[in-house]
Amino acid sequence: DYMLVENTKQNKTVQQVASTMAIENMPLSTFFINELLKVANGEKTSDELRQEVIQKYLAQSGEQ
Repeated sequence: DYMLVENTKQNKTVQQVASTMAIENMPLSTFFINELLKVANGEKTSDELRQEVIQKYLAQSGEQ
């Protein structure tokens, strides 16, 4: 799958992270890449994203 994003320094950093993860056989979902782009562009903080990920996995495991 391809994603087209504006060629900015922040977006380039997210591209490098996604590429590195894919090389390590841990590809990121399009949804998560979009979430990283939001962090890179100041739309949310890394702590907000971290908390969302934690809540998602707690909900999936039946805990809270």
